[in-house]
Amino acid sequence: MIPVILSGGSGTRLWPVSRASYPKQFCEFYDGSFLDGTIRRLKALGEVHILTTQNMDSLTHRAVKQEGLRPENVIFEPMGKNTASAVALLCHILALRGKGADVVGVFPSDHLVRNETEFGKAVKLAEQVARKGFVVTLGIQPHVPETGYGYIEVGGEALLTAGDLKAFSVKGFREKPDVKTAQTYVKSGQHFWNAGMFVFQVDQMIQHFQSFQPQLWEKISRIDLAMKEAKYNYAMVDAISLDYAIMEKLKSQQACVPCDIGWSDVGSWDEVARLSEDAQIQSRSMAQVYNRNSENNYVFSVQKKVVGLVDIADVIVVDTPDALLLVRKGSSQKVKELVDAMREAGQAEATGHKFEMRPWGGFEVLADEKDFKTKKISVDAGAQISYQSHAKRSEHWIIISGTGEVILNEKTIAIAPGQNVFIPIGSKHRIRNTGRVPLVFVEVQTGSYFGEDDIVRYKDDYNRVES
Repeated sequence: MIPVILSGGSGTRLWPVSRASYPKQFCEFYDGSFLDGTIRRLKALGEVHILTTQNMDSLTHRAVKQEGLRPENVIFEPMGKNTASAVALLCHILALRGKGADVVGVFPSDHLVRNETEFGKAVKLAEQVARKGFVVTLGIQPHVPETGYGYIEVGGEALLTAGDLKAFSVKGFREKPDVKTAQTYVKSGQHFWNAGMFVFQVDQMIQHFQSFQPQLWEKISRIDLAMKEAKYNYAMVDAISLDYAIMEKLKSQQACVPCDIGWSDVGSWDEVARLSEDAQIQSRSMAQVYNRNSENNYVFSVQKKVVGLVDIADVIVVDTPDALLLVRKGSSQKVKELVDAMREAGQAEATGHKFEMRPWGGFEVLADEKDFKTKKISVDAGAQISYQSHAKRSEHWIIISGTGEVILNEKTIAIAPGQNVFIPIGSKHRIRNTGRVPLVFVEVQTGSYFGEDDIVRYKDDYNRVES
């Protein structure tokens, strides 16, 4: 089986921690990021692949390196076009690689699964059913009449059984219901939450695209294995979901494996707050909270901070270095509307953080003024930045921790904590970490322009040199 992670998302529902430049799957709410957890969970199923968008290449490469995945198993969409296009591209590329007969499992990158043993059993059963020609979904056992999820309705007779698990034929996909309908679904015992997890044979899914989405498939099939013409052809594809494009149109060829795997999509701050009540889940919040006549509140902070609450109830507080969110419990689904309004107003904090991640490490902007800019930069062990120059700024580097070397106009300079290096305007330079721990330094830029586009790359480990 080929386990594939769909890693997209706009980073709006868990703002201000999750943003477009650093979406939810990379955020560390619990034990590592959601993406890291998903990779580790899927390694037991086979060689993990990732399908993501081109603008997430830096963040994805770091996770791939950290988890020991093969870089060639990462497929980049030129742009986000929803799940139907993503799965079609995945199937097309796998078929070109001679894997048309293989079974694929497609899983979101940013969900929480607490019972991994039961998850593995459910996927194995789904794989067996997929080899019989079905497109299989994992259906989550509903515990409450949730109105925020779609539902899958199953038939009464099992197609296949494995222990306590059964695979059923699917009667249909049901849209997000109102409360009364959701209550009926839960009582029926035949409706399960749609978690967006699909298992299918590659060639079988290709046939479905050819039958139900011929125009979409025709554009996708023009893309070659090297993805040379991918951007043009992908731009012409409609952005629709796999549920709408394929699943709702299938009749007798789809199945569902209902399971109880401790699943959550962690799709809102209300859900984060609810999960915080589970003693088995350790939150990464750094807030130290003091209450006076306050109850049923939840506070999340990405940095150490003392928070005092007085005469407040039913409120969620989320704190980051550059933004603060206050939302009443039960209303956090409206955060997306708030982010949309900020984006329309041109508020930079709607989409970006003061820090940015790179394949080699990352940086945090400490100050950004008219005549200077200061960053704290970290280079991962064994990594190096590109060999580059700047036309409009000079840089002064002060080494804080770690060891390495600077290449300045072809001259090698050994560096250690306390040393400093001056990079004049136009000088070719790079820094590499020769140690086993992160190399951290402070960079002070002076000049006339400090944008990230003032870079000319001559050599790069991540193929970012423009010809």
